Amino acid sequence: MAHAKVSQITITVSQGSCIGTFYNNGIANVMIIDNLMVKPASRSQGIGTAVMTKALALARKRHVDVVELVVNHNNHIAKKLYQKVGFTKTDKEYYRLILNKKP
Repeated sequence: MAHAKVSQITITVSQGSCIGTFYNNGIANVMIIDNLMVKPASRSQGIGTAVMTKALALARKRHVDVVELVVNHNNHIAKKLYQKVGFTKTDKEYYRLILNKKP
């Protein structure tokens, strides 16, 4: 069995960042967003939205089909942000954004 090629990048904007992991699961090109962080003094200033916008632009540039992330069930602020940029809740605390729907 061949091993999937996985690459990882840190996506940054002023005062915020996240990690994007890219791989192909045999069906689709996938990006997992992890560790979204905004410095405490910069919260509620649109930094999280800017990080997510930059991450999603990179996903589109890399022809990603699906973007996924996991969020703590108590993190209502993060959930609101993810829904704002287009993610929908799946089972459990996973959120997904389908960029390219396969037939």
